[in-house]
Amino acid sequence: MKKIFLTVLVVCILVFMYWIVSPLFTSVVVHEDFPSDISMQVEGVKVLMSAEQLVERKGNFVGFDAIHNGTGTASIYVYEDEEGVQKRFLRFEEGFQVNNGPDLYVGFGKNGSYVSGSELSKLKGTVGPQNYNIPEGVDVSQYDSVYVWCKAFKTPFIKADLQ
Repeated sequence: MKKIFLTVLVVCILVFMYWIVSPLFTSVVVHEDFPSDISMQVEGVKVLMSAEQLVERKGNFVGFDAIHNGTGTASIYVYEDEEGVQKRFLRFEEGFQVNNGPDLYVGFGKNGSYVSGSELSKLKGTVGPQNYNIPEGVDVSQYDSVYVWCKAFKTPFIKADLQ
């Protein structure tokens, strides 16, 4: 009975260690274009303004230490969809990169701290441009930063202070 318990314990520890350590050695590369609604407005027939003119706020990512580190730019875009409804999305621009870790999410912060429950989505990838829809009920003006956050260990990986 004791051997079975020890075997199960060792297997659980190994699985847990793999879950924590393996992301440090892997990267997930994504390359998302602008959402189709906004692409039509900046590149297609309805050229209303440049993509840069649609940026409401943006900031550059900084890390917290050697393990929790990354680079790139986060931008909040505001635009009108085909029905004239104002929409927002968060975009990690070209050049985005973050060290991988377990259970990483994208969310917001205020006054130098991560705001629990502000998650938009799980992080799609550790390298490359990516988009995250901001739901209609979210008031982005109440936040002053964007975080890549490890939910499992309540640890920030990188943040971008929005200007």
